[in-house]
Amino acid sequence: MAMIYETSMISAERSSRTNEFENIVAGAFRKAGWSIRRRPSAGDFQADLVVERAARTYVIEIKSASEGRSDRLISLLSQGILQAQTFARHFGQDAAPLAVVAAPRIPASVAGNIMQFARRNAPDVAIGVIDGEGYRSFTGPGLSGLDAKRSAAARAIPSPQHQPNLFSDLNQWMLKVLTGGSLPPDLLSIPRGIIRNASHLAEVAGVSAMSGSRFVNQLAKLGFLDEDREQLRIVRVEELFERWASAYRSEVPSDLPARWILKKDEKQFFATIPRYTEVPPKRNGRSLKSQPRCCIGLFAAANALGLGFVRGVPPHLYLERLDPDVLLQLDLSLEDTHRGADVTIRVPSNRETVFRAAVSREGLLVSDVIQVWLDTAANSSRGREQANEIWQRTLKPILRKRV
Repeated sequence: MAMIYETSMISAERSSRTNEFENIVAGAFRKAGWSIRRRPSAGDFQADLVVERAARTYVIEIKSASEGRSDRLISLLSQGILQAQTFARHFGQDAAPLAVVAAPRIPASVAGNIMQFARRNAPDVAIGVIDGEGYRSFTGPGLSGLDAKRSAAARAIPSPQHQPNLFSDLNQWMLKVLTGGSLPPDLLSIPRGIIRNASHLAEVAGVSAMSGSRFVNQLAKLGFLDEDREQLRIVRVEELFERWASAYRSEVPSDLPARWILKKDEKQFFATIPRYTEVPPKRNGRSLKSQPRCCIGLFAAANALGLGFVRGVPPHLYLERLDPDVLLQLDLSLEDTHRGADVTIRVPSNRETVFRAAVSREGLLVSDVIQVWLDTAANSSRGREQANEIWQRTLKPILRKRV
């Protein structure tokens, strides 16, 4: 009984917090001249708010957290995006989705991370970030007048000085190209051969000349390049990989629990992925020009590569961006996940290094061995065991030969 009471108290607190932020959002739109409808329904679907002004209509889904943490808010934003998109499609008007996340206080750096995630993964969805100290930031047509700064009483947090990121998305991809040539092709998919210089690296890696030059200069400045050779060759490989893993652990992935729409096992789920990647998805009967890339990651990927020993963990699916139609094609739903996850969906911030280097195992795209090492090392105690196994058995012996 005590547990039931505690759960109901938490639920009531969450509901009260969401209602408070719903009032803030409604008040901001009303002040800007929008008409407001609360809790509108369309069939079996219900939104938090629908706002209208002139010929523009937004369907709003609001998600709130007790803390302004980036990991929690990005996860909630992902759910809000999908729910707002779903309701907008069923609304029967030219309504656009607007997903809003809220917390008592959201630091400027976290708000920036949220907006960056939204731009990368849902560029066609309007986004709002608000907090209880008066901060409001919206992106989307007609929403610029809704922004507001934090109240003067709130203490501003200075943003850190920008430093070049040695392990940006494309830099990680180029690092795989430079260091992975001795790894078997069935463990890492990269262009192979001698890399002569920065422009040659950019060419074979499929990046801009500037990106290649900047990355090579960073490596040289930090002493990770043998500059006496007529080709690019990494030195102090183990130290560089230690830095890589440390930087990767500081990133917060966006993981979403999902359930199968139709009951199936892991093998059956894996069989749906090659069918998805081979056949372009459709929306309203028309084929889409592009579709989000996907591949299996983490422990399931380790097992597929023949390097895994951890069992009983729901498989991770890397999905380039969230799309409700794609989830339906993969027979996945984000509803009723309180009963536990059948699959964990991860939307990567480092999408190019994840998907470009993925390997095919009998038609199933799987994260490469370096990616699996990075992901499992940052996951948990069992993950660190798995990462150490991959390092000792596969990466360390082969990478050492390059020194």
